[in-house]
Amino acid sequence: MIKAFQGWRYNPLKIAEVADVLAPPYDVISRVEQEALHKRSPYNVIRLILGKEEAGDDAADNKYARAGRALRAWMSSGILVKEKTPAVYVYVQNYKEGQKPKTRLGFMAAMKIDEKAVLKHENTLASPKKDRLALLKKVSTNLSPIFGLIEDKKGGVDRILKQALKLPAAVDVSVRGVRHRLFVEKRPELVEKLKQEMAAKPVYIADGHHRFEAACQFRRLMLSRNPRDAKAGWNYVMTYFSDWLHNPFTIFPTHRLILVPKVLKDPIALLKQRGALEKVSGLRAVLSRLSEIRERTKDPGRYRFGIYTKKGGFYIFTLDRKRTRPRSSNPADKLDVAVLHQRLLEPCFHIQAVEKSKAIDFKRDPEAAALAVKKGDFDMAIFVRPASLGEMIRISKRGLRMPQKSTYFYPKLLSGLVFHSFDAD
Repeated sequence: MIKAFQGWRYNPLKIAEVADVLAPPYDVISRVEQEALHKRSPYNVIRLILGKEEAGDDAADNKYARAGRALRAWMSSGILVKEKTPAVYVYVQNYKEGQKPKTRLGFMAAMKIDEKAVLKHENTLASPKKDRLALLKKVSTNLSPIFGLIEDKKGGVDRILKQALKLPAAVDVSVRGVRHRLFVEKRPELVEKLKQEMAAKPVYIADGHHRFEAACQFRRLMLSRNPRDAKAGWNYVMTYFSDWLHNPFTIFPTHRLILVPKVLKDPIALLKQRGALEKVSGLRAVLSRLSEIRERTKDPGRYRFGIYTKKGGFYIFTLDRKRTRPRSSNPADKLDVAVLHQRLLEPCFHIQAVEKSKAIDFKRDPEAAALAVKKGDFDMAIFVRPASLGEMIRISKRGLRMPQKSTYFYPKLLSGLVFHSFDAD
């Protein structure tokens, strides 16, 4: 169940360059980028979604409390203005996949929180959920949308959304090669048609698992205090919806960085005991080989990864066939990242509880991963192939979970285009 809502948006009369106040999702922002966004504008959304910790912070006064104060100040001073009537927010992203131009169409609305109707594919971690819940308690506002996929065989949702593209764009910015446009659709007849098209459609979460689960926790907390307040804004979560059958979705891999236990003096020799290592010329060769392998379907039982160590250089590693049998019939256990963790990271490098381990980190950018090893921050980079959208959908439908950092959907949704305040409903 979805509904239109009266969103809060940056006031164009007070914000000359809207690109200066927008940001990527909080969980893909590096510390360097966080600092740059803080400097870009005193009203950048980074101050809400990923505030900086300061000396003297305590339980009462901290980055979450500052976010709450900043949001309320922006609302009262007119930096943010509230939509006069409920709307849905049609969101178009134009980008390139290689040299091919792509257009992804979707919309943002308030989705009734129903934990059984939302299908998730990723295991979540306690620390990020605690972080997002602490923020939600202070802002009482969805600052960034959940990224949801729908399956619309007849394409009715997209046909309705395309009518909104005839309206003037409320936002039109280009960020890192992606053009983002936002259209505010208020026409009651179109909003109602959209609600009807969306009725009973399951939602697959692509991004925002931690934010969704934090929203569920917040709702349970508020219901314990107000059990009859079923229409309150916290019963809903701002969600972006896009039809995966009629729109492009690019999924990148997330590569692994490993600190090798000091007792393992030769990790390359250890890998040789578990498969074949082929020396290659460099990172470009690794990525090219993994891309070629991804396209081959005749040999699905083979698992290959890129390896880089400062001493040894770059390799293609092929896991021995006798070690490729999954632990169960669970399709999630057949994913490259699952096999990597089960057959290499756990037995070879003793990395089990990822959330608690300081011996592993994740990088989307393969060059950044290689640089971290070259600088000595980590001992080994392991480059992986991306999971496919089909794999994610199949696993979600069965109510199963993929390992952490299995998917990286591109392009990301910008934070700051619109806010869903619980007080506005």
